Amino acid sequence: SSGINAEWPLRPGIIIYIRSTAARQNCQQLSFLPMLLPLITALLLLADVSVQNELKIISTPDRTSRPDPCALTCAGVTDGRDWVDSALYPGRSYVMINGQECGFLSLPVVTTVGEGALGVFLDGLRGNRFFVYTQKQVSAAYANKNGWRVHWSAFGYNCE
Repeated sequence: SSGINAEWPLRPGIIIYIRSTAARQNCQQLSFLPMLLPLITALLLLADVSVQNELKIISTPDRTSRPDPCALTCAGVTDGRDWVDSALYPGRSYVMINGQECGFLSLPVVTTVGEGALGVFLDGLRGNRFFVYTQKQVSAAYANKNGWRVHWSAFGYNCE
């Protein structure tokens, strides 16, 4: 049978087998295929990015809802030297995360994770500031000395 068999995905140096004599005569050189790969890859990546940009927020702490295009993800990591001794939870320490640059118009959904064995919890979500406390009794001096960082993500709305 006639036809072209190709190994997919195409890679530079791919071998394309042409079974029929007529096809061989019509397709003497298929060396242009590797040149098209960057264009095809770019188009696929652009299509993939447009699909992955969708974010849907089901609920927020203040029960606000806005159109999906207003949904925003904002994330960061503390630098590990901003711990302060807590008066609210004696013996524990906290770090304040300033999410001002995120531009949320309402209280976002926030998740936090401490590095290593550092257990943390979120208490005190105030506008664009989030307060993260150590679960165990740890002084701020000790947390700062060890450079304990908190990874955080916030999901909220930045338009009406």
